[in-house]
Amino acid sequence: MTEGRAYQPYTDLGSNYIYSAVFCDMPEQFADAQEVAPLFDLPFNEKAVRALAENKTAESWIRALAFEKLRQQRRAVPQRLLLGVVVEVPLARGLDTLAAYLDGRIRYLHGSGTHVIIERDLPATREPRGTLLRSAQDIVDELTPLVEARSPPPVQPNVRVTAIASDGLYVGEANLEQLTADPIGGPILRATSELIAAVVAHARAHAAS
Repeated sequence: MTEGRAYQPYTDLGSNYIYSAVFCDMPEQFADAQEVAPLFDLPFNEKAVRALAENKTAESWIRALAFEKLRQQRRAVPQRLLLGVVVEVPLARGLDTLAAYLDGRIRYLHGSGTHVIIERDLPATREPRGTLLRSAQDIVDELTPLVEARSPPPVQPNVRVTAIASDGLYVGEANLEQLTADPIGGPILRATSELIAAVVAHARAHAAS
């Protein structure tokens, strides 16, 4: 079990908040959100929190936070159930962060600090998002979840992939060149590039309409 840390790789508070939130490992960050109110009941209400975690129709971030709360309370959780993935790519312009979730939601933080938030399953992003999640499942199947605190953002030339699962965060990090050639990392990077392109195209079309 590990708890998250609030790092600040961007120059504005809003982007840094989104960055911390995408990993779904800091329930306290959502203390004012009515959707996850049972996470903060005193005494701890395992039945209510487990109901959130196991609700397959709930938003992925809610389920991930509920599973995190259960782990913090040292309660049993299912193993290797993938709910989302975060890909961090440090570039000269800053840190690009892409987060995609099982329910279709996406968060993209450009290195400049601008961001795109997608709150529904869009046809234009469905295929690359699905490919990314399927590729991230390979990380979950191959590795073990973090037991220490989440690390600060990666720096060049490394790229980091964090799979958000029911039993914790599964993290793979490597040199960009090595990751590109890796049988697991290569498909993840290609799917990430395709999904970012779809997200940017959607944002531009929405801005022009």
